[in-house]
Amino acid sequence: MTRLRPHIVIVVIVLASWLDAPPAWSQGAGGFEPDPVFQASQLVQPQLLKGENFTLDPKVPVRGFMEVFTIHSAFGDILVAGRDLLPVRVGEIPAIAELSNTTKSGAFLKAAGQATAKPVMAAANMVTHPVDTAKGMPAAVGRFFDRVELGAKKIADSGEGPPPKEGVDFAAEAGKRVGMSVINVLGYEQERRKLAKQLSVDPYTTNPLLAAKLDDVAWVAFSGRFAVNTTMSVLMPFSMAVSATSIANDMVWDTPPADLINLNGKKLLAMGASETQVRMLLRNQFYSLTVLTAFVTALEQLGGVSGRNTVISFAAGASSETQARLISGATQLLVRYHKGAEPLKQVTGSGPIVARTGSGALLIAAPVDYVTWNQRLSTFRNRADLKAPTRIAWITGRFSPRAAKEMQAAGWKLREGQDPGGK
Repeated sequence: MTRLRPHIVIVVIVLASWLDAPPAWSQGAGGFEPDPVFQASQLVQPQLLKGENFTLDPKVPVRGFMEVFTIHSAFGDILVAGRDLLPVRVGEIPAIAELSNTTKSGAFLKAAGQATAKPVMAAANMVTHPVDTAKGMPAAVGRFFDRVELGAKKIADSGEGPPPKEGVDFAAEAGKRVGMSVINVLGYEQERRKLAKQLSVDPYTTNPLLAAKLDDVAWVAFSGRFAVNTTMSVLMPFSMAVSATSIANDMVWDTPPADLINLNGKKLLAMGASETQVRMLLRNQFYSLTVLTAFVTALEQLGGVSGRNTVISFAAGASSETQARLISGATQLLVRYHKGAEPLKQVTGSGPIVARTGSGALLIAAPVDYVTWNQRLSTFRNRADLKAPTRIAWITGRFSPRAAKEMQAAGWKLREGQDPGGK
């Protein structure tokens, strides 16, 4: 009889409890809508529903405006927080299979016997547990839409300090963060990034199944002098660049973590952020280096738009991996609007990230999946600090009919989907 792994049992139990008991704030009190449960076939393209080594659970609950998917794979269950991340996680399954096959080969087993013992280190702060990430989504998304708390305001206030020093070194901030390997041996990290590039996957993935396989194979390749040969870069059906909240490019594959941290830090300083603001962001453990680099790269593309330092402060206050991805994704959406619809004049990280266009319109952009009419949205739509002659709410997913009606009644123009010039 096959025994389920403990983490798989936990995933199944937690998901079952969600389906039976939605969070209290979405129970439909006061005329508000409960969070729905959709069929996966209604939401995603067929190739994401089933493939070699995986099937997608047919039930998809909505939690905090995000759809929660469960991938049942031959290697274990994977919870996915949001539709944008789903193609990335599906795209990682062939890589896991390739690495699993590699570890069964005679050449690998011989090299593993010659390899030195792999260091064992505490990984509590390195990879966020997928159950915890999905479980906290209502709070994570809520904080994205709520006003900035006092702590974040203090970070923003610190931006009035002295000008940045030349040659400032942020390399020490590269340590404990989601997606970092638990092995810290000189030369090993480069081998792991090389392997990730061969497989066309994120070297700082927070998928625990893939991360563990990368660690195991890269360690044998590093210490056992084993050459890993793979053609996965040709066979991968999806790349990690598919996600609007997780952009990957040659920088994350080819640049050592310390150098990547320093590069991001210098870019942030060049945007007008203070050293305090930059360090607070770089020290935030909930940003993988890939998501951090995507955020900084997007913010850099808003050159000439005022207020970017306030967005840096807002980003520094992220309290979960889900929220970090939301902030990075929202910033990337603003870049697309800036270049594809109307130039932006100002951005502020007041909670949420608010943009003002050259014509004076107010824009809120968020990479969320399904927005229901609930207490949080009711409060948000009437906020006094979000008044403008034209107000636009753009989400990559869709509004429920009730949410759309209520938002439009308050004067909001709604846009849905990936096109910034759409509805």
